[in-house]
Amino acid sequence: MKKLLFILSIISTLCEAQITAGDNLFNVTQIHTININFPQSNYWTLLVNNKAYDDANDSSSYIPAQVIIDGITTLDSVGIQFKGNSSYYGYPGNKKPFTLSFDEYKNNQKYDSLSSINLNNCYQDPSFIREKLFLDFLNSKGLNAPRSNFAKLYINGVYSGFYQLGERINKTFCKDRFGNKGGNLFKGDKGTTACADLKYHGSISSYTNCYTLKTNTTANNWSDLINLTKQINTTTTTQFKDSVDKALDANSFIGSWAACNMFVDFDAYAFRFVHNYYIYHNTATDKFEWITWDASTVFGMDVPGTVASIESKSILYIEPSATDRPLANRMLNDVAYKNQYITFVCDFLNTFNPSVLNPKIDSLYNLIKADVYADPLKMFNNTQFDNNINSNITVGSTTYPGLKSFIQNRSTNIQNELVTLGYNCSVILGINDSKQNNIDLMIYPNPTKGSFSIEYSLLKNMDVNIVVTDVLGKEIYTENSKAQSVGLHKQEINFELETGIYNVSIKTADVLTNKKIVISK
Repeated sequence: MKKLLFILSIISTLCEAQITAGDNLFNVTQIHTININFPQSNYWTLLVNNKAYDDANDSSSYIPAQVIIDGITTLDSVGIQFKGNSSYYGYPGNKKPFTLSFDEYKNNQKYDSLSSINLNNCYQDPSFIREKLFLDFLNSKGLNAPRSNFAKLYINGVYSGFYQLGERINKTFCKDRFGNKGGNLFKGDKGTTACADLKYHGSISSYTNCYTLKTNTTANNWSDLINLTKQINTTTTTQFKDSVDKALDANSFIGSWAACNMFVDFDAYAFRFVHNYYIYHNTATDKFEWITWDASTVFGMDVPGTVASIESKSILYIEPSATDRPLANRMLNDVAYKNQYITFVCDFLNTFNPSVLNPKIDSLYNLIKADVYADPLKMFNNTQFDNNINSNITVGSTTYPGLKSFIQNRSTNIQNELVTLGYNCSVILGINDSKQNNIDLMIYPNPTKGSFSIEYSLLKNMDVNIVVTDVLGKEIYTENSKAQSVGLHKQEINFELETGIYNVSIKTADVLTNKKIVISK
């Protein structure tokens, strides 16, 4: 257990490469401005026709346009296409989701070292911030997930809606997160088919119908994916954990699984539909890494049942049947893996609570409110946007869980269930009961070139001492703050550090919390 806790404390330091691509777009929460100027008078018809053709033929078609970002950078001949399934076909209006491919027509044209980005229309989200909250949570825990931000979109000079800006999963993502990009990257989706259940089939044709190979398509070698599913499905009970550990970074999957359950993102593996994930064969470790993707249904969206039933889903829940989700099912039946899963749940509860997340929600709400109000094509009205931040709203026959009420009820239900199941998070995490939950510490970006932010939440007023030390224990930075109030606090660290691993400590009278940060030039 001590080994697992060590993994949890430094999981975000395991990447060998510094995250650089997309830093300007994603590393500071802000509202960007994106102007798309189409030269074609019939651009909308072209986009609609391309979307219909691509969905029918499993292809990817673009039309060229000029893109101006934040009024500063102009990129010509950027490829533009509609994206999405439910968010495209189900959205009641002309606020469609886009993919912008900077290098579609100009080789090596990039913005902020990115070849492409997504503009998501926040379909079925009255609050506009569900998915960002979840993705920020995953990234703060060192789990593999795209980053998210906000953007105002103008099309040919006309304000065309408030969007969530999304990072794409591609070679650039793999290089930045894992330090290499030469491995196979599989998407757990194939068109509209949701059958990427990680069952073992043996024959390659059964895999190509359910998964999409996004890299190394010329080689078209699927043997590593076939081997992974073989280890998951055909090994004996005694062989299972050792075999899977050799083929998969288990913590990357277990952490994502625990977070998806906690936030009730059930449009994901282990739950309603087996899709919305990538797996990357990390050539440095020779193991697959799990990457969460498309969390638009987080906070219990599109889950049948009442809000109360959604908020009380078991932390051990698998859907539709356990045998249809072999990786999660066999892990729950393995004592060591099940303990790892429960440990992640206990650790996440330190952050998944109102004292930590409510201030974040308020900050995001205040940031985006004016631009959401001004959005002429949004799916919900201003009152529904305002009210859904705090509580459930009902529109037509659909009830949308409130962000704050969901977090309060869901976290309470999970804690109560853990007690009923006989789990004591204080014991599992090695925390003294009188001291637990006083501080939750997050550091981002991590890895970083030098500057980074520290966020911590206090459940009572206290003096706080921030200390940064090198691997030899030498103090590099220290700051003492007297009588810090209850709630969320943020500290920017802006000074030059040499390449290496550093320890960041938050000290109070009765608590010492430590996390590692990687500086990589």
